Amino acid sequence: MRRLGHLAGIALLSVTLVATVENGVAQQDEPFPVELRAGETFDICSSGEIACPARALICDDPKVAAPVDLSGGPGFQGVGPGTTLCSAASAVGPRRVFRITVR
Repeated sequence: MRRLGHLAGIALLSVTLVATVENGVAQQDEPFPVELRAGETFDICSSGEIACPARALICDDPKVAAPVDLSGGPGFQGVGPGTTLCSAASAVGPRRVFRITVR
């Protein structure tokens, strides 16, 4: 009887863990929206959206946003009006995508 209780507890923990992981993955699948004005910067490490240290920042359209070095670490700077996708690699997790809109 005691063993059955342990198995039920393990099953419940497994289901909870899978549900938590699936929710986290679903949120990371979509680009994180960021709105900036030209000249404004977005500090990716302080945003909590990526595990830092972050590296290898890239943007699809450098006329809209570009990677920059900030005092707190890497970030993105609004360059001109439009929307582009930018991303950064994490040393301990998957690459994170940001949808940068510059007004």
